[in-house]
Amino acid sequence: MPLTERAVRTLQQAGCVRHVFVCTPIPIDITLGGCTVVVGDLHAALARAAQLFPDVRFGLIHDVERAATPPEVVEAVVAELERGAQAVVPVLPLTDTVKEVSPDGRILGTRDRAELRVMQSPLGAPIELLRQAADPRRPGVPLTTVDGHPHGLRIRTEIDVASVTL
Repeated sequence: MPLTERAVRTLQQAGCVRHVFVCTPIPIDITLGGCTVVVGDLHAALARAAQLFPDVRFGLIHDVERAATPPEVVEAVVAELERGAQAVVPVLPLTDTVKEVSPDGRILGTRDRAELRVMQSPLGAPIELLRQAADPRRPGVPLTTVDGHPHGLRIRTEIDVASVTL
């Protein structure tokens, strides 16, 4: 199943997403109900969502490269928004070792990763906040976190594809 279709289905399966808008720089063919393709940027997709659904409260920005994100993660993001969070993003604890390196390439030390997290998607926020942001992926308010999922990794290489069940 193509990544775009998988990402759309994941959002729909969460049960808390009314409609999915796929924003793309070029026209693509998606024949899934409850999905509209918007040629343009995120602002164009958010404007179209507000036009078609004037009562919409929240928008979710989901990266197609994270198509294997389970529906439960989407549900958790929306639930946190319903509880009043300004913006929400799923995260996972960082498990890789992170090194501080000098400009000349020497290792200076190891960062404590106890407070570090890997950010996933979808990012959720009130739609008006997203529409007003210069970059909707950075809404300019504190982000509340919810638990992410290992399947929410970015799918960019053949190894990534092999590591998730599509």
